[in-house]
Amino acid sequence: MQPRALLVAALLALLASARATETEEDSLLGFMHGYVQQASKTAQDALTSVRQARGWMTDGFSSLKDYWSSFTGKFSGFWDSAPETTPAPDF
Repeated sequence: MQPRALLVAALLALLASARATETEEDSLLGFMHGYVQQASKTAQDALTSVRQARGWMTDGFSSLKDYWSSFTGKFSGFWDSAPETTPAPDF
């Protein structure tokens, strides 16, 4: 082979190799970008679920507190009207 042809072949091989590496880096970068987006969406969904559960728990405790207040309010009359006991005299 002529030295020029060999030089052209070597340059084409280097160019093809560089292009293949560039494509591989692009695909890796694309894969990582997709992975980070999916992880971000999963974290956002989890945070939304936690906030929703916290709201449900707050509403549940508030409802329980209201129920307990109404229950004690209805029956507090029984406790208030109970006669006071006086201690027995010591002999």
